Amino acid sequence: MQDRCRYWIGRAARVLSAFALLAGAGVAGAAGGPPPEAVASGAAPWSPYVVGFGIGLLSCVAFLVSNRPIGVSTAYAQTSGMIGCLVAGSRVDRMPYYQSVKPEIGWEWMLAVGVLLGAWLSAVLFGDFRVEAAPPLWVAEFGPAAGWRWLAAGAGGVLLGIGSRWAGGCTSGHGISGTLQLVASSWLAVVCFFAGGVATAFLLY
Repeated sequence: MQDRCRYWIGRAARVLSAFALLAGAGVAGAAGGPPPEAVASGAAPWSPYVVGFGIGLLSCVAFLVSNRPIGVSTAYAQTSGMIGCLVAGSRVDRMPYYQSVKPEIGWEWMLAVGVLLGAWLSAVLFGDFRVEAAPPLWVAEFGPAAGWRWLAAGAGGVLLGIGSRWAGGCTSGHGISGTLQLVASSWLAVVCFFAGGVATAFLLY
């Protein structure tokens, strides 16, 4: 059991190391300012409507090619399972959840890595990539201390993980794949996502 966990964690470490090398190259490039071609072209951000349409097409292609929905929250559960099996061994395999969701690198895990890679590539190509401890909006509202932002981001991640498992999916699983299939529970989840997001935004900002 632990040998299998070490195998999957080793593969995950290699994938993330490759991504870290690419991101490091982006950091080095960003230190010199935006690339000349990005400045010369005056590239503007994509329209959210075009991006939304593209995500819809991607979801359709995912169903046609792999018969799998787009979703990433399971990747975090798989990661926690891989780490947990190193500590708890075979007890993880006996958990009902991990009997249906194997703690290994699967479709969702690679999709999450692809999202990170795509965001990094887009930021580098458009000359928007930069490293900052706290975004300007956060600094304006809560000050420059990065510790509070990291604490809030960590707490938000924990709540997101609990909520996505409780709801049986995340914003992508329900908001993209579920609504595409006209699943009533997904539409209800999306309404709750927006209500909670808008309320939180007004509360904080």
